[in-house]
Amino acid sequence: MSGDFERELTRRAWADDGFAAMLESDPAAALASLGVAIPEGIKVKVVVQKRDTLYFAIPPVRPAGSPPPPAPLNQFDLWSSKGLFVWLVPVAAKFKLLALRTIARQEASP
Repeated sequence: MSGDFERELTRRAWADDGFAAMLESDPAAALASLGVAIPEGIKVKVVVQKRDTLYFAIPPVRPAGSPPPPAPLNQFDLWSSKGLFVWLVPVAAKFKLLALRTIARQEASP
């Protein structure tokens, strides 16, 4: 891998239709083929965008029966990575995501 996880992931998806399909159907296996292991307790969903589709990512709802939050809902962070990706992740998963990216970059370093 080049050391730039997102660039390599995108390059591979654009160049290999089978890999792009695997990213959506079995992202853990697709990432494993790049040498990236998903940490325990993390689920990954990869969406290969279509030009004719509008996507919405909705933050997680509060647990059933719990009162509305006292402050405005702010359960996700936006992460931009060199202009290629915008990550929408719950705050609790942010550090696990960063650890995943760090692992991918370390494994790609000479």
